[in-house]
Amino acid sequence: MRTIICVTGAILLLAGTAGCAGSNTNSASSAGAPAAGRATSPSATDQKDVNQRADVAPGGATGKTQSIKFALAIRRSVIYTAGLRVRAKNVSDAASKAKQLVAGAGGYVETETATSSPVTANITFKIPTDRYAGTLDQLAGRLGTRLSLRQQAQDVTQEVADVDSRVKSARATLASLRKLFDRAKTVGEVLNVEQELASREADLESLQARQKALVQQTSFGAVTLQLEAPSRTAIKQQGGFTGGLRSGWDAFIAFLSGLALVLGWLLPFLALAALIGLPAWRLRRQIRGLAERRRPTTPPAAPE
Repeated sequence: MRTIICVTGAILLLAGTAGCAGSNTNSASSAGAPAAGRATSPSATDQKDVNQRADVAPGGATGKTQSIKFALAIRRSVIYTAGLRVRAKNVSDAASKAKQLVAGAGGYVETETATSSPVTANITFKIPTDRYAGTLDQLAGRLGTRLSLRQQAQDVTQEVADVDSRVKSARATLASLRKLFDRAKTVGEVLNVEQELASREADLESLQARQKALVQQTSFGAVTLQLEAPSRTAIKQQGGFTGGLRSGWDAFIAFLSGLALVLGWLLPFLALAALIGLPAWRLRRQIRGLAERRRPTTPPAAPE
């Protein structure tokens, strides 16, 4: 009995110990799962945040670079030209002011012509495209009375890209031909390669000249300014005695001008009439004199 009781007690003790250990293990597992979950979850969240920050930061920089590249890719090459006609009280002062405005914008004078009768000035300016519109507005509004304004824009983006591509291809072809020239062994090969090199170099120089001209045209807009003095009809007439005197004098000058015009028109006909009529008039007088001398004279009657 004592042995049985001891064995039974040992079994019960072992069972209780096993139950406590299982409960402790389950408790630890149940307590550790949330802890592990909490440890894993922030880690995933942090990784997600890091990924998001990586997406935002590099993406932002990449996006900015891409936007810059896209802006450069869609940048248009445009040739701007304008013709402006302005009436100014003093043509010389207006021309000087226009030159100052253009020089302040970074432009320059390309051509200039002036006349004294009538008083006019024609100036062609080259203005940087980034300040072209503002400078044109100043020229149109600060020199005098704007009479007309004509603007034109020509998009040459495709032509610029085509010329750039052809320049690159021509340079690559020249490089290949120079390599062939170094490898040429016979005189015929050397002559053929030299001829081809000369032709390709001429084509490249022509393309480079066109490329330079396009860069110049797209970097600077052209404005042709025509300045003219007020005409007499544009000046308002003054009132009172002074106005009447001026009007009378203008009418008298106009009458004399018209009379001179008529006399100038009739002068050739008057000269022709004099050349024909004067000899005829002299001949007629001579004939009349001969007739009077041949006429018989009657004697006076005798007195009764």
